[in-house]
Amino acid sequence: MRKSLFFLLITLSLSTTTIVGQRLNYAVEFNQFLDNREYSCDYYEIPQTMLGARLNAMLGAKIDSMQGFMAGANYLYEYGDRINGNTPTVNLFYYYQKPELTVIFGSFPRRGLLNYPVALLSDTLDNYRPNIQGAYIEKRGKWGCENVWCDWIGRQRADVKESFLAGLSGKLNITSAISLDHYFYMFHKALYSGNLPNDFIRDNGAFSILASVDLTKPTHLDLLSVHIGTIGCYDRQRPDPTLHFYMGLFTQVHAYYKNFGIDASYYKGGRLRIANGDGLYRSGNYGRIDLAYIPIENKYVTSRVALCFHDVEGQWQNSQMLSLIFKLGAYYKGYHENHPK
Repeated sequence: MRKSLFFLLITLSLSTTTIVGQRLNYAVEFNQFLDNREYSCDYYEIPQTMLGARLNAMLGAKIDSMQGFMAGANYLYEYGDRINGNTPTVNLFYYYQKPELTVIFGSFPRRGLLNYPVALLSDTLDNYRPNIQGAYIEKRGKWGCENVWCDWIGRQRADVKESFLAGLSGKLNITSAISLDHYFYMFHKALYSGNLPNDFIRDNGAFSILASVDLTKPTHLDLLSVHIGTIGCYDRQRPDPTLHFYMGLFTQVHAYYKNFGIDASYYKGGRLRIANGDGLYRSGNYGRIDLAYIPIENKYVTSRVALCFHDVEGQWQNSQMLSLIFKLGAYYKGYHENHPK
């Protein structure tokens, strides 16, 4: 017993010395968000106000110039709620990064990695389910970039369904200004344990293929991009054997000059059933215009205030959004952080 304890103390001592001998890494992110939805179409999305602050703090060791390990917690406090109203999310991951390759395993922040259209992955996910828990791999080159990822959501128990997301996305550069952007993921939710009555398995998936043109240089704006293509999905609730498909045309424009910008999009087609997407796309006829203002933008802070107007089947709705993100420290580089969605 004493001999085992001795060897354990020696091992811990050597491990601590090794970690301290490496360069310590840290990262702190504060995110203040407001999403006030004045909707009357509550059969598509709930009219509600989401207001809170998220603190994401991590500490780790940089093993060498390419790899490291991080651990910490990601905590959400919704204003007016109890301090324990939300369970903190654990950050615990290994990363390996070179200019052409990023590999991450563990539980790590989604922000800066996935840049899916909100029709596929809702913008509320960063507020309420901020981490990918699984793996992310991205390959980059002059040709563009491609990533694959898996997000494990739950293990099957009496009160939890086994569920996960897995997908791929990327950009293929046709010219310096034209690219083909593509996004896909599948979502699987199994049964509760115990064979409960009226329970079902859900298979759901979504995709988007967009031709994108960057017109920033010839117009001398800070950003002008046009995206045209399609969004689609499939949905099945087993044991029903029917696999339902929905698809439509999608157009999106981003235009920014100095601190002001417009983000506009329009979808027309099938009534999308995307489990993790924005519910307003279920209408099959949805247009959106965001009038945006960027009050603060520097190396530590990014912010955005927007008045959002939603045309849902010919009826106008409105919402207001505010986001302020403060960052300090670094561990790995997210490659899509400043791109509008």
